[in-house]
Amino acid sequence: MNGDASTALKVAGQGGVSNTAGIQTDYTNIAPRIGFSAQIAPGTVLRGGFGLSFFPGNYTSNADLKNAPFVSVYSPGCQSHLAIQIQNAVAGSNQNLVDCGADMTFAAGLPTPIAQTLNSTALSFYAEDPKFKSGVAEQFNLLLEKAFGPNVVSVGYVGVLGRHLPETINDINEPAPNNFTKSTAPGRPLAAVLPGLNGVDWLASEGVSNYNGLQTSFQRRYTNGLTISANYTYAHALSDVVGMSEEGQEGWSDGDPAHIRQTEYGNADNDIRHRFAGTVTYALPFGKGLTGAKKLLMGGWQTNAILAWQTGKPFTIVNNGNDGGYNNRSHGVAINGGVDRPDMYAAGAGPQGDGCLTAFNHDFCPQAIGTVGSEARNPLYGPHFRHLDMSFFKDVPIKESLKVQFRTEIFNISNTPNYYVNNNVNSSPATLLGNGSFGKVLGTDPVYTPRQFQFVLKILF
Repeated sequence: MNGDASTALKVAGQGGVSNTAGIQTDYTNIAPRIGFSAQIAPGTVLRGGFGLSFFPGNYTSNADLKNAPFVSVYSPGCQSHLAIQIQNAVAGSNQNLVDCGADMTFAAGLPTPIAQTLNSTALSFYAEDPKFKSGVAEQFNLLLEKAFGPNVVSVGYVGVLGRHLPETINDINEPAPNNFTKSTAPGRPLAAVLPGLNGVDWLASEGVSNYNGLQTSFQRRYTNGLTISANYTYAHALSDVVGMSEEGQEGWSDGDPAHIRQTEYGNADNDIRHRFAGTVTYALPFGKGLTGAKKLLMGGWQTNAILAWQTGKPFTIVNNGNDGGYNNRSHGVAINGGVDRPDMYAAGAGPQGDGCLTAFNHDFCPQAIGTVGSEARNPLYGPHFRHLDMSFFKDVPIKESLKVQFRTEIFNISNTPNYYVNNNVNSSPATLLGNGSFGKVLGTDPVYTPRQFQFVLKILF
């Protein structure tokens, strides 16, 4: 992005530019795997492994051929006679509308648009890091497993490190916040090269993530009609990236796009600290010694249960135009670069007034214009999730290879509502500082269902 305007946009294969437009081919995607399994005592096994996995991110729609001259944004600067009449009738005649004249008809078509150039007014484009790399996940685990009778218990550590994760920074041409640059006159970084240039989306591969988890399980194989499976995970996931379609949803990159690692490294979007899942299947012993109608009524019953419980999902508070005039206070009135995050304090420790509000056991205040708010990304967690399903099966044998099964299935048997806070500025007023619904948990988890009964009759042969 340095140099004069003629070098600001490179077109592959033109003007001395290489066929890859300077994007380097990555020859380092070597993905080894290694693992071991050792019996260290009778019924006790130690397992472990390490592997690298490379993957392309879903970022192709975020860059490349969206730029001028391949793509231009065009909207007519005038309206037809009919359009002006309709708008005047609805909104009054004070609309400052420009009449395109009698020549503007469907038959004549739209006027030919003028393509954008590097010197067009209000130009914006996507740019890609020439050193862009494939994303990589480093996976490793160590598991101790012990069998006793029909039961197996395991305890293990699982880690996943994400490196070179793709990220699309919404605008690297934003004026820098004063508290990072100590500048008293911030301006657009590329103003000297392209004075008319507005936003520049930057596609890079510098994102990182870290997952560390303790995973435990208990398995009881089918014995005396009983089968049990239970799993518990305690984990923590951290990252400085978000999903490729969610930039800005947590104020990501909009506070200071030049310091992503310093401002955005925090709890990952999928950080679930505690999770338990258990299943039980039990063939009821009733009716084994019965015959005739009694066996038909009492025998062949089986009950099943599935229980899931986990801690809440993380979310972020972001600034709102209602909290003092700007959605993005890091850059203030100079730019509307999406939302950013406010200052965050322990409950009762924040200053009073000036748009400060208390919610989720914390105080939140619009930070000073030109500074990055103190709130980290995803510091808060919503309500816990819990769900219990049960079912009852009844098998009625007809002959040796044919039987009829009746099933009663009850989903969310306790009819427990599961609430959560949507971590999306476009659909979660609870996280918008100054919004009328700020701090109110009103939404239900997308996987929540109220209690449902289902009756099934199956023929098995």
